[in-house]
Amino acid sequence: MVADGGTDVVEDDDSPEDLERRSRNGADSEATANVGHEFLLEVIRRRPLLQSLQSSAASTGEILDSVDMSRSTVHRSLNSLMDRGLVEDRGDEYRLTSVGQIVVQESETFATRTATALFLDQFLNAIDGHAASVPVEHFTEATVVRRSARQPHATIHRITEFIEQAERLRMFSTVISPVYVDVGYREMMDGMEIDAIFDEEVIDIMLAEHPQKAYETISTGNFDVYAHDGLPFELFISEDRVGMAAHNDSGNAEILVECRDPAAVEWAEDLYSRHLSDADSVTL
Repeated sequence: MVADGGTDVVEDDDSPEDLERRSRNGADSEATANVGHEFLLEVIRRRPLLQSLQSSAASTGEILDSVDMSRSTVHRSLNSLMDRGLVEDRGDEYRLTSVGQIVVQESETFATRTATALFLDQFLNAIDGHAASVPVEHFTEATVVRRSARQPHATIHRITEFIEQAERLRMFSTVISPVYVDVGYREMMDGMEIDAIFDEEVIDIMLAEHPQKAYETISTGNFDVYAHDGLPFELFISEDRVGMAAHNDSGNAEILVECRDPAAVEWAEDLYSRHLSDADSVTL
């Protein structure tokens, strides 16, 4: 019998066979998980060798020329990979099996995502629960600007440049900065269009502290404002770039991630559209 939540509960009428079956199934699940972990470690350890076979079959000599391994290590690794069904011996050559090709491709994806996540760790850790939604594989060529003690305004300066260089800007933000207000006001009065989603609190602050600039820009028709509670981080989208920023508790931008990859821009546009569909238009 299984109680709510999936916990096994032993009933008086459970037979010894039922108890043995549940115990065996639990042991089998644990053994399968251990085998999976061992397999993953094996793939990571043997990745250079697997990569050497990715484009074509190769002889032992050709493999030795492309990997930094001893002959005995290569032979031992090949035997292990053949036992796991990833490599097959074709006489004088070794080649990846179909499963081996898939595993190599997935290991490349894993390596790329892991390396990129480590590169973006400060941003991803700052946005906490929203990090899993960021497709890090699209940000392999991203540039990062970090705030530091020697350059406390580095991120805000780069965000300002991002805004100034855009012809049209879509953004959402959980903070309001006089710097943003000034550059946005200047650009919109010069004809630039900005569509912005803000937290309601940010809108209240903007109208309380910068009422004239807010009313003037909205009256031009170049400033569309929307309210949304629950924005994940700060986002900027121009014609060919996306920027993502994370802030500290004082509202200072600690890090800006910027990327021109079309896939990253497309993802950002979709993210913005989804938040826009749940936002309320603000009219003054």
